[in-house]
Amino acid sequence: MTTPTPPDPSPRSAPAGGTEPSESGPTARRVALAVLLCGVVPWSVQLPPGSLPFFRFAWGGVSLAPVLFVRPLPTYLGLSGSPLLWRWMLASACWLVALGSAALGRVGREDARVTAGLLSLAGAVNASVALSFRPSRLAVPVGSLVLWGVAAWRYRAWRYRTAR
Repeated sequence: MTTPTPPDPSPRSAPAGGTEPSESGPTARRVALAVLLCGVVPWSVQLPPGSLPFFRFAWGGVSLAPVLFVRPLPTYLGLSGSPLLWRWMLASACWLVALGSAALGRVGREDARVTAGLLSLAGAVNASVALSFRPSRLAVPVGSLVLWGVAAWRYRAWRYRTAR
């Protein structure tokens, strides 16, 4: 006759709102990768009239006119003290903190609400930056759509898991 083994006392489940690998939800690795990819896509594509597009990323800008030119975000501060730069940096900071939050999921410490909230905030601030260039140029806030999509995916997965 064998005795039943007691349950494992080690804390395997994530804290409230945390990331834990499961069959129905995203794994911590997929969440971190999705949040990381938010910084790879252009946050806005600016189309000045009669010129080539300018791509604004979380980390800086890429211009195609007259030649390929890449400038990191901190160098823009030396060029101008525009309020748009501060909002751009705020959106980038929100994304970086969301990336850190998602990375904490690898050790079971992510709070999905924090990650989703920071991505939503980064998307809103980025959209305000992109739309500030009108009417002088068309600026499409591609990054905001991606940030909001990942935030919704992350929050929805958390809500589904906590509702069960």
